[in-house]
Amino acid sequence: MATPNLPPRPTYGSSLRPIEERDLAGYGPPFDLEGDDLGDDFEDYGEYELGLGDRLRSLVGRGLIRLGWLALAACLAFGSAGIVAAAQHTPSSGDRPELTWGADQALSATLDTAVRDLARLKDDVDSLGQVARNTMSSLAQVNQPALQTAWDEGWNNVIAIDAGAADLRSRLQCDAWGSTLRTDLVKTYSPALVDRYGKVCSAIGSVSPLRDDWQSMVDGSKTAIEVANDIENHDSIAGDALQLATQGRYPEALVKLDQASADIVDATSVATTLAVMTDVSTLTEWLGRTKGMDDALRLLWQLMIDSKGKVTAQVTAALRNVNDAKALLPNSTDVLQVVLYEMAGTMTADGISIETARGVLADALSNLTGGAVIGR
Repeated sequence: MATPNLPPRPTYGSSLRPIEERDLAGYGPPFDLEGDDLGDDFEDYGEYELGLGDRLRSLVGRGLIRLGWLALAACLAFGSAGIVAAAQHTPSSGDRPELTWGADQALSATLDTAVRDLARLKDDVDSLGQVARNTMSSLAQVNQPALQTAWDEGWNNVIAIDAGAADLRSRLQCDAWGSTLRTDLVKTYSPALVDRYGKVCSAIGSVSPLRDDWQSMVDGSKTAIEVANDIENHDSIAGDALQLATQGRYPEALVKLDQASADIVDATSVATTLAVMTDVSTLTEWLGRTKGMDDALRLLWQLMIDSKGKVTAQVTAALRNVNDAKALLPNSTDVLQVVLYEMAGTMTADGISIETARGVLADALSNLTGGAVIGR
């Protein structure tokens, strides 16, 4: 059916024909797809000169890419640092060590400082131990000047030990450890650090007996040297009395002998007191024989005064008693060393106690520091 005002529609396919080569002649020379013509011509078609805006957009794009990579690297670095920091936390047996780590760091620094002060305290304890040995040596030699020096040095050490220990106990509140301190600490700090805290306080407490031990050693050595001095004074004065008696000056000899006997009385009183605490049988025996000699001489000289110098039967019997008493006395003063050794029994125990405290402190420091103290 024809449409008005429109040309008639051709029959489908009636006017179609195969495309021939001339049909493309109007569009230029034919393309050689297999030849070299494509390359040169295509380069000409593909060249495109970038404008200023294009270059700016390219620079900005590359900059943003670089910034993105830098941001990613920074995130990775911070994340790694966090992992390392978390790995460096002090091990703890608590359920949540991350909750105590910050507080542990502060307390650990405090304990490290206390341990360094404790190491300096040990130096004074070591010195006191050496002074205690010097005291025993000087006593055995009856060297009173050396003893006095040892006493003075020892007290200097004790004063320093007491002051250092008191300062540490106050700073760490160690006196409250057995009551409330440990309970309070475990609420804030890790169990391992609380245990270390307790070891520090225990080490400080190990020096507490040293003052009493040293006081006992000084008292004992003073007592021993006093007894030795009494014996030496007696022998010296008794020698003067004998000299007077050989000159026939018996009244004067008796006065001297009474002075000498007073020293033996003093020494005997000390021996009686010491016998309650330690074995001083040698000292007691020696003092008893010395008193027997004094009594025999006193009787002889009094009889000589009564007989006006005549040798009577009573004088002869008294002289025999003097010889018997003299035979019981030691031939030298070597027995004094034995006596002093006996009297040093309690002092030896004091010295052992000092050495024990010294060893406990040394072991505690070794456990707390692994054998090395940094920053002393």
